[in-house]
Amino acid sequence: MSPRSPRRRSSPFTSGLTLILLGVLFLLINLNYLDWSDLAAYFLLGLGLILLVEGLSLKSTPGAQRSPMGKILAGIILIIIGAGNIFGHFTWWPLILIVIGLYLLLSPGNRVKSG
Repeated sequence: MSPRSPRRRSSPFTSGLTLILLGVLFLLINLNYLDWSDLAAYFLLGLGLILLVEGLSLKSTPGAQRSPMGKILAGIILIIIGAGNIFGHFTWWPLILIVIGLYLLLSPGNRVKSG
């Protein structure tokens, strides 16, 4: 059997946390702390947090094969969508400007090369 391919798209970390998130959400629904209508919003919020944490942990790992900015940006977008559905769209619209600004600041093309 060959060693693990470095081109895998999902990690056991992400898969495990996603299953835990779903289990916690279904448990909260069964205990009547959440409604079924809120499931999608909380799932997107939780998945966004998982992707953000994974992207930030990959960013701090030396020798990473690929830039984790895609996971970080996807996590931020999912957090905004989930939170927007939970708390109301009109309250959260300025976060879109913040996300775009963070992306522009953190994108690899905008880094100053030293030396």
